[in-house]
Amino acid sequence: MADIKSSGYHPDPQTITNGKEEFFRVLVVGLKALPGVKSLIGKVLHNEVASFVNTTALAKKNGGKESVQRVQLPKEGISPEELRNQMNILQSAEAESAKEGKIFAYVYTVIDQHWKLQSEAFDKFEEKIGHSVEHDTIVSEFLHAFLHENALNPMVFPSLRKMETEIVSMTAAMLNGDQDVVGFVTSGGTESNLMAVKTYRDMAKKSRPNIRVPEIIAPITVHPTIDKAAHYFGLKVIHTPVGEDFRADVQAMKEAINENTVMLVASAPQFCHGVIDPIKELSDLAVAKGLPLHVDACFGGFMLPWVEKLGYKIPPFDFRLRVTSISADVHKYGYSVKGSSVIVYRNAEIRKHQIYTYPEWPGGLYGSPSMAGTRGGGTIASAWVSLKALGVNGFMDKAKELMDTTEKMMKGVNEIEGLKIMGEPHMTAFAIGPCDKDLDIYAVADAMEKKGWTIERNQKPSCIHCSILPRHTAIADDFIRDLKDSTAEVKENKTLAKKGTAAMYGMIGTIPDKTIVSDFLVEFFSEVYK
Repeated sequence: MADIKSSGYHPDPQTITNGKEEFFRVLVVGLKALPGVKSLIGKVLHNEVASFVNTTALAKKNGGKESVQRVQLPKEGISPEELRNQMNILQSAEAESAKEGKIFAYVYTVIDQHWKLQSEAFDKFEEKIGHSVEHDTIVSEFLHAFLHENALNPMVFPSLRKMETEIVSMTAAMLNGDQDVVGFVTSGGTESNLMAVKTYRDMAKKSRPNIRVPEIIAPITVHPTIDKAAHYFGLKVIHTPVGEDFRADVQAMKEAINENTVMLVASAPQFCHGVIDPIKELSDLAVAKGLPLHVDACFGGFMLPWVEKLGYKIPPFDFRLRVTSISADVHKYGYSVKGSSVIVYRNAEIRKHQIYTYPEWPGGLYGSPSMAGTRGGGTIASAWVSLKALGVNGFMDKAKELMDTTEKMMKGVNEIEGLKIMGEPHMTAFAIGPCDKDLDIYAVADAMEKKGWTIERNQKPSCIHCSILPRHTAIADDFIRDLKDSTAEVKENKTLAKKGTAAMYGMIGTIPDKTIVSDFLVEFFSEVYK
């Protein structure tokens, strides 16, 4: 054997160290594969984490024990005065190091002239929610109070962690979840749906590592954020048709399931026509096939529970069924500012797959519960106070007002010759289509925009979408009058179908290769933001 020293080979100490680490890593991985070892390690880790948390700013004053009681929406909204008192208490709970500037991350702003200038600009473009003057005011106050706090580290800003867990808890209870239902606050419906897809992809990686391209089964009406998530995370969406009622075809979804399927998706409601998919049947299918079912209720999550309580017939969609996750936007019918949404899971074991960690970074142990690292405290605080300020009765009152407005507007649409409501909407949204084949609905939309309205256009089939918002109550009659006049104008002048967006949508509909349409959209955004 050759003499290693005389050969000139000198082992790198780091290589030797890495070799030892790799040996022990492989040894631990092997041990974890033994029966019972993985669960034992899990219990030890849980106990260690619980002990560590009780040494931090997150620990409660009641002997360092965390309360696990479910927080629900108050029946009556809490008064602004009491909420302001709670705001002061929450702010006083922040780590002293953060208040005194003795931190070296998370907050880069100071209260000076530049900060005041930013605040003035923020005030000018801050969203006006439109719920009521009193509600908008208290939501804005909380937004400003926590605007520069950062939820990246819950131990530095424990008030944000408290508000986030209570938002999730109130949402879970509203959706008939039990004590096991958990989740996170996100920046909006897109992130909530992205996180659901990422979670189920990672679950499948562990339980079914043989899958090379995971597949999602969803109706064609599912929100494009599901397709966006699949594009980002390397999955494939199998779109299935909907029936004449615009609801998912359960049989078609069943037939699309194969060995690569990792999740099913349904909507409550789908945005296009405001109808809820047959989630009871899809829940039964998911259970029978051993698959998770995600319900995208970003649009209706904070409206449907109240519409059901008002006595409307709402198909079941929430945790009363065996769904495994639900997304719901607080910044829609939760009447908070953009962007705040919630993703809730049936239990903590599912939710763990959403969390990202990286323990090897020289900058320290890194973990993040969602896509964003830094998360502004203002949107979390405003979402929390919105739910607390309204309470169950506040949500019920607004739901009744908006459903009354919705029914009034749908009745008005159906009375206009040549127009109809598409399907049977379940809440405060509907689509308007032509019942006269010679009427171009996109030309009607163009005519409405000339009267000052901004109209949302649907396709496959051609129709226009209306989400009914608080400000619409006062102008519902104006809408029906202008829609009637616009319809009559288009009927009298057929050339309008060859102009404006009517002509563009007509042209797009004739293009067989939709990659050309995608290229058009890319060029559009490149041009708009150049």
